Amino acid sequence: MTRTTDAGTTDMPLWRSLLYVPATAERFVAKAADRGADGVILDLEDSIPPDGKAAARAALATAVPTVAAGGCEVLVRINRPWRLALPDLEASVIAGVTGLCLPKVDSLHHLVEIDQVVSELEAERDLPVGRIRFCVLVETAQGIAEAACRNPTPRRWRRTRRRSGWRRARPG
Repeated sequence: MTRTTDAGTTDMPLWRSLLYVPATAERFVAKAADRGADGVILDLEDSIPPDGKAAARAALATAVPTVAAGGCEVLVRINRPWRLALPDLEASVIAGVTGLCLPKVDSLHHLVEIDQVVSELEAERDLPVGRIRFCVLVETAQGIAEAACRNPTPRRWRRTRRRSGWRRARPG
């Protein structure tokens, strides 16, 4: 679902509800698209214990098409520390994923770095570069201060007044 303005349809989604589902919970994944949410977030972060991270990444290969077949937008919430985030991105930038939830973002620099990695992965995998949107989760005072005083310039970003501060825009 996208927002409609007097000027027409925008490229920013209007999600009324998002359902978090652990990527490894096959029973939940199978029913997620039937729950009426606008988007399903396949979680690699808090709902997955440290020893289950690799299995959760591997589960995306079947979970993404399962959820997408139900007509929902598919997002993946990755981990914040770089040593976890990079393998999460490797597993998440695949056909069928429409967005990435980026937790604990505390600086524009972090967003720029994530953008570069995702762009490289999209290009390597013959996906349209810039197609995957970012849902930025600002969870610290530092992140709020950064979001309030910075105007992002990379082509993927558009600032919104939503709780998360920054949202990734489709290229235009």
